[in-house]
Amino acid sequence: MSNRLPRNGATPTISDVAALAGVSKATVSRVLNGKATVDLVITDRVIASVDELGYRPSALARGLSLGRTNTVGVVVPDLENPMFQEILRGVTRAAAADGYRVLVTDTEEDAADEAAAAREARRRCDAIVLCSPRLAEAELRALVEELHPVVLVNRELDGSPVPSVSIDYASGMEAVLTELHTLGHRRVLYLAGPAASQGDRLRRIGITRARATHGRLEVEIIGSGSALADGAASVEEVRRSQATAVVAFNDLVALGLVSALRRVGVAVPAQLSVVGFDDIPFAAFSVPALSTVSVPRRELGAEAWTRLHDTIGGATGGHPLVFRPRFVARDSAAAVAPARTRWETVLPEPGVADGAAGPALLARIDADDVVALHDGTDLPPQDAPRPFAHPITSLAGRIVTERAPADHPHHLGLSFAVAVADVDGTSYWGGRTYLADRGSTMLDNHGTQRVRQSDIHGHSLHQELDWVGADGAIQLVEDRTTVVSEIAVPSTAAADGDPRAVRITVSSTLECSAGPVSIGSPATNGREGAGYGGWFWRMPAGVPRRVFSAAGPGEETAHGSRAAWLVFVLDAGAAGAHPVSVLFRQPAAATFPWFVRAAEYPGVGVSLASVTRTIVSPGSPLVTALDAVVVDGPLDAEQADTIHRTLLAAEASAAGSPA
Repeated sequence: MSNRLPRNGATPTISDVAALAGVSKATVSRVLNGKATVDLVITDRVIASVDELGYRPSALARGLSLGRTNTVGVVVPDLENPMFQEILRGVTRAAAADGYRVLVTDTEEDAADEAAAAREARRRCDAIVLCSPRLAEAELRALVEELHPVVLVNRELDGSPVPSVSIDYASGMEAVLTELHTLGHRRVLYLAGPAASQGDRLRRIGITRARATHGRLEVEIIGSGSALADGAASVEEVRRSQATAVVAFNDLVALGLVSALRRVGVAVPAQLSVVGFDDIPFAAFSVPALSTVSVPRRELGAEAWTRLHDTIGGATGGHPLVFRPRFVARDSAAAVAPARTRWETVLPEPGVADGAAGPALLARIDADDVVALHDGTDLPPQDAPRPFAHPITSLAGRIVTERAPADHPHHLGLSFAVAVADVDGTSYWGGRTYLADRGSTMLDNHGTQRVRQSDIHGHSLHQELDWVGADGAIQLVEDRTTVVSEIAVPSTAAADGDPRAVRITVSSTLECSAGPVSIGSPATNGREGAGYGGWFWRMPAGVPRRVFSAAGPGEETAHGSRAAWLVFVLDAGAAGAHPVSVLFRQPAAATFPWFVRAAEYPGVGVSLASVTRTIVSPGSPLVTALDAVVVDGPLDAEQADTIHRTLLAAEASAAGSPA
């Protein structure tokens, strides 16, 4: 027996305890591990020697002797990401409460290194937490069998007994896109995460679901990454995308993008909304504060430990636990600013039929072409050359006008006087004229509306025109205004929840250039019910259609009425196009009767001479207007009335009077 004692300052070892107690190291080990086979006298001697020397057993050596280290390994793909830091904190605190320490391994988003790193950690630990593993499924299934006990975080293996805790990223993405859709965004860009990420795959599932739910929602996906630098590097692609909102794979990517956008002069959210994922601590304190999807990060880590601890103890890890995230609205996402309509001159393409009416002024809302206004100078004399609008297109891309249909070749989309058949003997509507003694007759009496001047002011196009009779003399002069804008309609108004619509308002002031001018129609010439006159909107034929108005359902009810509004619905039809509705109103104080056709052909007009002729006298101009709201989706009467009353209130407010 050795009587050697530890040297001054040296850490006592188990050998020193054995020497002082006069026993073997194996006996000391058995005493310290609580083995009952050691004689009590010897046990007391060993414990006294431990106390005298101040010996502290090595936890690692003791764990190895027992086959346990009370240490768990956590393998993460990117320790710089605060999301994983918070999950790690949740694991660490929960494990510490049960007497376990945590060993961390960072694979730096290298999926190829993940399996080796996990195996190395497992050799030193009792169990493994695999956080957001990037391995392919087959490799992961093989690996978890080697690593047992193991728990998966942000990854599930269908049919596997391996416990898991994860986030429902698909529903999180759906929530984001629904929120952006409500704010008016229709072009959204997703900056995708690492290709091997399960979370990225789930986000894409959410995109697919949101596209199916919201009819007019475009989501473009471009590859990015998971780091701040990845978001910053995406700035040029983002600017080229014409998106109004960006959803980033995580908050780091979003914050990197916001910083880069600031450097190139793009304001968030005034010009572009940006949304992140995870709700890391920095998100609430960024400028602007980041809108994001909040996930319970620490809870995720704590629950991962609970399931792992049960597995270490021999129990099953329980069913997969899935947390549902929630959208957190902050300052980086906002409603789409009202789009500014741009009017651009477009020259006709040679050989294209719709371009045969001369140059057009094209009204665009953002990147959508919504109204093409032609001056009509290339129309033949029998069509009564005049300006007309065609095509007029809904925001979802459905055309709601028709030009030169076979049943009435002189119908030209939306125009004024398409139905003014008799202005002191001159026809400004084209085609045949009804005569009481001869019926519908082609006469050589067609006039022309000539645009003298055009000025664009924001959404508005102001034009001055001359109405030139068949004899070449100017009969009328006109001030005409066309306003094309995007409006927000009440949330109940669109069948698919789309809060945006195209509004086209045309107004006219007609004055006689000399003496009084008399305006007639086929009705005043003897054809009952044919009170054409004024503005006329020819709609596409060949699809199911229906009409209802504030006066009630059907063409018969609307025709000839002075209803506050009427709606023409073009249903989907055999072609499968989405339904679209056009709500017609007359915003002028003195409204004229409606001219409506739905059964014979589809069209809506304003009847200036429905029963008697209308006289334009010097000093008493004729003022007319037509207001149309093109809504993607089928409207009902309640929705139409809501739109009408909303516009009425806005008009009254603008005029400074109560609605």
